Amino acid sequence: MENLNQTGQDLSQLKSMFADYQKKQSQSTRKKSREDLLAKYFVPRKAKEVFRILPPKSGKKHIEEAFFHVVTTNAAGGKKKHGSVIYCPAHNDSKVPKLGPDGNPLLDANGAPLLVPAPCPLCAKHKAWLAKQDPSLKGIKKENMNDMQLKVKAKNDEIYKEAIKWEAKKFYIVRGIDKGTEKDGVKFWRFKHNYKNQGTLDKLLPILEDYMTSQQADFSDAMTGTDLNIIMTDSEFNGHVYKAISAITAKGKSPLHADPQVIKAWLDDDTTWRDVFLPKKAPNTTPYEFLEMVANGTSPYWEDTDQTNKHWVFPGRPDLEEKANTRTLNLDNNEREFEQASDLVNQEIPRVTISNITEQNVGAYTDDATDLGKETLAQNQTQADEDDTPDGINEDDNQDMGGDYDDLPF
Repeated sequence: MENLNQTGQDLSQLKSMFADYQKKQSQSTRKKSREDLLAKYFVPRKAKEVFRILPPKSGKKHIEEAFFHVVTTNAAGGKKKHGSVIYCPAHNDSKVPKLGPDGNPLLDANGAPLLVPAPCPLCAKHKAWLAKQDPSLKGIKKENMNDMQLKVKAKNDEIYKEAIKWEAKKFYIVRGIDKGTEKDGVKFWRFKHNYKNQGTLDKLLPILEDYMTSQQADFSDAMTGTDLNIIMTDSEFNGHVYKAISAITAKGKSPLHADPQVIKAWLDDDTTWRDVFLPKKAPNTTPYEFLEMVANGTSPYWEDTDQTNKHWVFPGRPDLEEKANTRTLNLDNNEREFEQASDLVNQEIPRVTISNITEQNVGAYTDDATDLGKETLAQNQTQADEDDTPDGINEDDNQDMGGDYDDLPF
């Protein structure tokens, strides 16, 4: 009955047509570009920023936790990129069955598979370094150590400093709207956990709690929530200047936006932080293989210092490098859905047999095959040029300065 109008006409087919159109409009036919992903980062840089936290999706939290490795990787021009933030599968992905020597899953006493964290080469390297420490000093206080033990402790300390470089770090992620660039829609604000309780979270939570208490309202509510003023300042650490949050204040109750349709679009947006902070990879490699190369100090990178010769570099792997830089027409690409005319969908097409064609009545075809499709080839070449941008986001060459925002993506 909902699909019938006042004159009894069935509008269900028309409604379906409009719904399909909206769905296809919202679906990207190509993978997101670097710029598309960067537009989903909220990184406070100006002296004053305004951010509005959105209500969480069902089953989610206002402030979510995720884990990333902060490591040094190779960069263009033979440089090193410090503070590269890389997704950790061991801490962020679901656990996987533990395999025995025969390759089969091990079972517990109840016959259920034993689960372990997903493999991560960087976490494995962290664990391997810790295993190098001398365990003989466990339980002994420094003031009770003799000279020999103090030397062992000094060695253990050096090992620990190297180990923590590979440890996955906790980050917090907040979903919201950057009021300075509302056109970008939903964004994600990612900042580090601070073990001294002096980080962004420690500045943010008291403000949100005070707003909830004084206003008796949810700070993320679309109608009674609040925008947040974020005041930034320049700070210095080890001779480097970086951006730090000076203060956060709540502006008071206000609608999320003046236009109800914009509010609805933002609230209905299903983008999650996992769609933005993606595992890094390089052409023809998996994210796991990329992590292996990072752990070995041979991480691949996009070399763009020479604008006339942009290409991938795979240190120590000329085979992968050649493959990554070899253009193809993607004839074997089966990732995209094969579309058919709408009137063929779910239709049984009769088989047609043509039997009256002979060599004589076809005639001669003299065009050179190498000339066929030149226009198509040129279009594919242009497409390949547009696809040169590497997968994922490559943050710029900032030094690891100890601040919340040393992982800036630009």
